[in-house]
Amino acid sequence: MTPRDSTIDTIDCRYREPGRAAAYLIAEPGHAAFVDNNTAHAAPLLLDALQRAGMTPEQVEALIITHVHLDHAGGTSALLGACPNAVVLCHPNAARHLIDPARLTLSARQVYGEETFARLYGEIHPIPESRVRTVEDMEPFRLGGRTLTFLHTPGHAKHHVCMHDSGENAVFTGDTFGVAYAVHQMGPRPFLLCSTAPTDFDPAAARRSIERILATGADCVYLSHFGSLDNPRAAGEDLMDDIARMEAILEDAASASILSGEALVSFCQERVRDAVRTHLEGCGIAPQGEAMDALLPDIQVNGQGLAVAAERRRRAAGG
Repeated sequence: MTPRDSTIDTIDCRYREPGRAAAYLIAEPGHAAFVDNNTAHAAPLLLDALQRAGMTPEQVEALIITHVHLDHAGGTSALLGACPNAVVLCHPNAARHLIDPARLTLSARQVYGEETFARLYGEIHPIPESRVRTVEDMEPFRLGGRTLTFLHTPGHAKHHVCMHDSGENAVFTGDTFGVAYAVHQMGPRPFLLCSTAPTDFDPAAARRSIERILATGADCVYLSHFGSLDNPRAAGEDLMDDIARMEAILEDAASASILSGEALVSFCQERVRDAVRTHLEGCGIAPQGEAMDALLPDIQVNGQGLAVAAERRRRAAGG
C-alpha cells in the first residue's frame, strides 16, 4: 500500500489488531464524509481523524456504508450520534438492517457469544429511518467540489456498493476488490485474496463487479482491508485469478455430497489454505510466517462462506 498525499485519510480502526480494517475520511474545506465506520469502538478514532483535519462533526455530511457486515457498519449508530448533520448512505437492501439491526446482531452474537461480540463490536443501536438514504446504481452525491458516484457491486454481498470519487479518481471498494495487508505488497507481483465470507459469495457477480470498478479508470482503489493500491488494473488481474481459485474450491465442495456441516467447512478451509500458499508463492512472497499468519482469519471466513455457497448450490440442483 502506498501512502498518499490527498484529501483522503486512511484510519486504522484497530479491529482485532492494527492494520486489519480501515475507515476513510474524505475532507475538503467545509465538507466531510466517512466511508465505512467499522465498530463502535472505532468511533473515537474516526472523530480524532476529523479533528486532525481541522474539521468539526457538524461538517460531516455523510456516513457511507459499503455493506452491513459489522466490521464495516457496526460503528454507524455511534458515529451518527456525534455527527448531527450527517445522513447514512447505503444500498437499498442494507437500509432495513440499519434501521432495525436486531436480526444482524442476533446472528453475530450466536456466532461469537456475548462476551466476544461486545469486545469486537460494542453497542449497536437502531438508526432513525429519517437519517438513512439509499443510493441507486450510478447515483451521484455531491460533497463540496467533488462527486461521489455509487456502483452496486454484488459478489461479496448482495447489498454491496462501491463508490467512485471524482476528486481523486479513486474507488472505495469495501470488500469487493479483495483483501491484502501491508506484508502482502512487498513482492514483485500484486497479491489480493478474494473475500468469500458468508452468505452471498457469487463468483460470476464478483467478476462483473471487478470489471465495473476497473471500467471507471480509477488511478487508485481504497480497500477496507487494508489501505490504498495504486495499480488497480494489475491488482484486478490478480484478483480475477483468485476468484477462479475460490470458484474451483466451491465446485469441488458442492460435488462432495458426502460432506456437510463442520466437515464441509473444514474441507473448504483446508483447500483455501492450500490455494493461498500457492498464490503467495506465485507473487514472490514466502507462504509462511507473517504473510501467512495475517491471512489466517480470512482463510477461516472464506472456508465458511464457500461451505455456505456449496450447500446453496446443492439445494438449487435438488441435491
